[in-house]
Amino acid sequence: MSKLFRTKECLTLAQLSKAWGPELAGDDEDPATCREILLHVLKEDIINGHLDVSGPPRHGHRLGLRLITDEWSPGFIEGRQLIDPIRNDYPWVLARVALTKEAVLDFAQRHQLSPPSWWADADEPTEISRDTKGNVVKPNIEPSASLRFGKQPRVAEYLSEHFPAGVPDPGLYSRQALKSDLLKWDPSLKPLDEATLKKAIEKHNAGVIKQKT
Repeated sequence: MSKLFRTKECLTLAQLSKAWGPELAGDDEDPATCREILLHVLKEDIINGHLDVSGPPRHGHRLGLRLITDEWSPGFIEGRQLIDPIRNDYPWVLARVALTKEAVLDFAQRHQLSPPSWWADADEPTEISRDTKGNVVKPNIEPSASLRFGKQPRVAEYLSEHFPAGVPDPGLYSRQALKSDLLKWDPSLKPLDEATLKKAIEKHNAGVIKQKT
């Protein structure tokens, strides 16, 4: 399928994640999990405005995002305009929000990832803007690291951040409440099963006890 994208100037989030996710997964990671994490990091970059400054030049601006209109033509859009749709997980986001080739190559370079195979041999290098100032919305985890993590290590990261002294016993902080908080901090963890949460808690608490001794 990726060969069909060679001449495309932009791809929707659904197209990009479905084709690029398995490439990033390699042999030792689950492609579906990698696709899910890739989408999470792409969305973080979008709402934080990082892709607004990485597209092809147009009228003095660089906009790496496109919104597929009802007429199926690409229109310009800024990341800040997608904060609510992304936070509320609107289904149309995956099918109608697109990234330009330049923005994708910029994203790959910033996160130290292998670029998509169909664009890896791009004739011209991507010009990357470092002017990515602005209000960061909520980068819960380090993006480049998150692409290497499954759910359990990512849950452990949140536990380490919010419970440095260890996760309280269920009687003091119910696991249902903890699960609810984790999904608020990172909606891409959904669905989060009890076994994954339990293992992450046990590993985190064991590390805390080891440090104390």
